[in-house]
Amino acid sequence: MKKNLRIVSAAAAALLAVAPVAASAVSVNAADSTATTTANATNSNSGVYTQINAGAAINTNANAKYDVDVTPSLTAIAAVTNNGTVVSNGSLTGTISATYGGQSYTANLDTKNGNVSVVNSKGTAIANDKIASELTAGKYTVTISGVGFNFGTANANKENVTIGSANSNVEFSLDGKTYSKTVKVPKLDQNGTVSGLSVKVSNVNALNLTNGNGINFYEISNGNQVTNGSVAVTAGAQSKLNVSSVVAAIQAKYAAAQVDNKVATNQMPSLNEIKSDVESSLKAANIPVDNAGWFTAPTSFTVNVKATSSINGLTATLPVTVNVTNGVNTTVDSVSKTIMHNAYYYDKDAKRVGTDKLTRYNSVTVSPKTTTISGKAYYEVVENGKLSGKFINADNIDGTKRTLKHNAYVYKTSKKRANKVTLKKGTEVTTYGGTYTFKNGKQYYKIGNNTDKTYVKASNF
Repeated sequence: MKKNLRIVSAAAAALLAVAPVAASAVSVNAADSTATTTANATNSNSGVYTQINAGAAINTNANAKYDVDVTPSLTAIAAVTNNGTVVSNGSLTGTISATYGGQSYTANLDTKNGNVSVVNSKGTAIANDKIASELTAGKYTVTISGVGFNFGTANANKENVTIGSANSNVEFSLDGKTYSKTVKVPKLDQNGTVSGLSVKVSNVNALNLTNGNGINFYEISNGNQVTNGSVAVTAGAQSKLNVSSVVAAIQAKYAAAQVDNKVATNQMPSLNEIKSDVESSLKAANIPVDNAGWFTAPTSFTVNVKATSSINGLTATLPVTVNVTNGVNTTVDSVSKTIMHNAYYYDKDAKRVGTDKLTRYNSVTVSPKTTTISGKAYYEVVENGKLSGKFINADNIDGTKRTLKHNAYVYKTSKKRANKVTLKKGTEVTTYGGTYTFKNGKQYYKIGNNTDKTYVKASNF
């Protein structure tokens, strides 16, 4: 659940000093517990501060590096000028959320209370009352001072509470001078509260939303625009390859740019961003990477390189096929088969997977040999040279041999015969998939390994 608590202004704090706000109970679904939140806006240490009521428990974060995860979410809109006149105001809005144990508590950002400072990439401060006119497009560092957390009286006097963030651009300080990725609070007060923290967020992009141009990728050698790409790298002994080699190959071949004020602006992702894209793609392909960036490379794999505009926030993705000399051939044997009856996908336990189906007379790539699951034969689907874990009932491809108990005609529709052939009793006929119910209410099997409309009444088998 989420509890929104506005950052309190100095005037409101003065009023609260006269008329304190009463505590309120907030229901927490997890474990049917309740968290009591108090709307205190001041304390003796910091005066006005951003109060985030974080409930009545502190749970260690999953990565065990810190107890409370703090995630600022900031949106900066750039001021747009025309001949020195502001035609679109700049703004800075957002929230600070504290999360633990699946619960999230949020305070709104208020630039009017004097606790928010904004500095551009050149180190120049932007006064809060000048944001509307001076927050031009670019990257900024935003610092929110006087941040407090109320963990409730259940955590009164609790010692050594570590606060951190999953966002690598976020740092913390207890004194407002020295910043680090995590900060350890020596001791909460008698109310389970800590205040006077500072949260610094780097690389906050002020976006120019009047610019509707997208990002385009280009091949550096010839300047041609591309929508997909490929690079070649060579693996070492035992097909080992390092992520850094893939990153270098991509950076050497491709660039990304976006037009702003008739000028092409570089929007190619950074080395670390491309590295993250490579690692994510390898993870998606179930290829493990060690802590030093080494992995056993297949002969080819695909990396989706994502570029995010620093101008207007738009994104673009370039799929890059990485061809690896000396890589391991992970392609499995496969054959193309024709679906003779509409078929669904099943998992290794013969349970339906999703609602997608393969329609009859279309081709599908499968493993050459069938797999028996619960007494039935299935073909495993092969996708991108790899076994997919999805199976198709072989009866929908190869059919099932059945023996006629009666003489049978071959039908095209419920009223029309397909031909003048009479299939004799005792004849072995291959049928495909389940039965079809025709307009006359009777059921028929498809026969014949072709697309002809040839059906035999199921009652004849």
